[in-house]
Amino acid sequence: MLQKSYDNSPSLYIVPTPIGNLKDMTTRALEILENVDAVFAEDTRVTTELLNAFGIKNKVYSCHKFSEAKATNQVLNYLKEGKNLAMVTDRGTPLISDPGSLVVKNVIDAGFNIIALPGACAFVPALNMSGLDQDKFLFYGFLSNKEGESLKELESIKNINFTTILYEAPHRLLKTLQNIYKILGNRQISISREITKLYEEVFRGDVLTAIETYKDVKGEIVIVIDKAEKKSDYDFLLKDVFELIGLGLKANDAIKYVAKKNDASKNILYNLYEESKK
Repeated sequence: MLQKSYDNSPSLYIVPTPIGNLKDMTTRALEILENVDAVFAEDTRVTTELLNAFGIKNKVYSCHKFSEAKATNQVLNYLKEGKNLAMVTDRGTPLISDPGSLVVKNVIDAGFNIIALPGACAFVPALNMSGLDQDKFLFYGFLSNKEGESLKELESIKNINFTTILYEAPHRLLKTLQNIYKILGNRQISISREITKLYEEVFRGDVLTAIETYKDVKGEIVIVIDKAEKKSDYDFLLKDVFELIGLGLKANDAIKYVAKKNDASKNILYNLYEESKK
């Protein structure tokens, strides 16, 4: 099915909202929220407060994870009546680790337009500020809140050679960092907190330092994790280690020298060396 987005047919607009700074609200987003026939929101109270801040009066209906099925029927009924609608989340871009996917799928299946506006999204500025590779990245969202499942999910991304981005709740941050260290090792990471707000802060460093830094924290959290090292690169470095050992250098000294020279992980190189002796 081919969508012609601006053919004046009834449409559901996906509208990003600020993640902390009201000045990040776009002119187009305000126009859409003012002119549609109704707005569907993750939390009607939060959205009503946002609309009031910009002097917008409109109908606001609930669409959270427990009411999405009901909201789907309301949305479809409105669209069948020829009305235009908007969907928002409390902060950022709807559907990104937020409700809305069920509604969107059913709207598409019913033959109506979905029009998504660009705008605020927490993981993009977090990635930009991380200092880590941004050519290729994986946005994973939230890990499972079940310990066993969370560890399995980290195992599944362990060898991905892309920068990985996670969302996390503040009360779970420390445990998640401990699990990252357990499964992924002491990688370089970035932790962004309270993005766009007055107390925005960005941590850059390794996982162990982050564990020491964050004992108690508040606010929205985005974790950016450095990509997996290519084992083939380390196989090459391991040959250098054995050559230095052959020249009379002690193993630990050879590993330290090669790791420092090539800006590589001493721990990974040491583990590979130990494995090679078995």
